[in-house]
Amino acid sequence: MDFIFELPADARGHTVILVFVYHLSKMVRRAAVRKSVTAPQAAQLFVDNVFRHHGLPEAFVSDRDQM
Repeated sequence: MDFIFELPADARGHTVILVFVYHLSKMVRRAAVRKSVTAPQAAQLFVDNVFRHHGLPEAFVSDRDQM
């Protein structure tokens, strides 16, 4: 999971992309969000964009960047 910041705003005011990558297959899921996204909102986006389609992963990899 990673964030791409400082993008031009879309029609809904989203300026950040939240990216989920399945490293084995290199499959990418992404969600446009506002810069003020919270951890609970990011978790819900994970459930909606990854878990719902593929189930719970065996492990999570994080580079521990700050938001």
